[in-house]
Amino acid sequence: MLEDAIRYPWNGEQKVETILIGGVLSLLGVFFIPVLFVYGYLVRVIRSVSDGDDEVPPVFDEWGDLLVEGLVAFLISLVYSLVPLVVVGLAIASFVLPFSVVTTANGEPTSGLAVGGILLALVVVAVTLVVSLGAAYLLPAAVAAYAVTGRVGAAFSPGTLRPIVGSQIYAVAWLVAVGVTIGAQLIGGVASVTVIGAVLIPFVSFFGNVAGAYAIGTAMQEVPAVGPEPETPAAGSVA
Repeated sequence: MLEDAIRYPWNGEQKVETILIGGVLSLLGVFFIPVLFVYGYLVRVIRSVSDGDDEVPPVFDEWGDLLVEGLVAFLISLVYSLVPLVVVGLAIASFVLPFSVVTTANGEPTSGLAVGGILLALVVVAVTLVVSLGAAYLLPAAVAAYAVTGRVGAAFSPGTLRPIVGSQIYAVAWLVAVGVTIGAQLIGGVASVTVIGAVLIPFVSFFGNVAGAYAIGTAMQEVPAVGPEPETPAAGSVA
């Protein structure tokens, strides 16, 4: 899967054009709107690969659809980021607690609360790591569930997500996606020592994101439990 994922963005006759467009949009991501098109494109990649069209990446077209789907994917990512952020906030607050000055009735300082605060901080930090890792593991599955079903609710449905995140193929795909993303960041970091290399960073990053989306889309091919929501029969109709 790893080798196929790395090769995937470089397939097709319009590969250079697609990577150039994706890289420029990533570079302009500081203006927010351009990065939504990148999010939308990654959704399209996951959907295309999950449908079995895994030879050639899709192209940038139907920009209105890309923008809408990119906005949805961004909002899904935002929601999944909120829980870790709340936990991190609690962790920071728990670090402040040990430094609180507490005195007894005789005016002598006591360290009981401070020690308790330190222990609480350690617990919250551990929980933060677990929750953050869990959110990072769930997020690609949530976006993939939306991409495959076309329903925003699928990104937050335990019944939809359970067969995805519980499958071995998704776990492998997630590791591949993470590995490719980290690899792209390392390459970008090394390249940034030169002016030309620094310019190439958003293009390398986009390449890695597409490869990661391919891996997730491949996993979705193997999760038959995920699919469009069945239509409810009209009242009075006969099954």
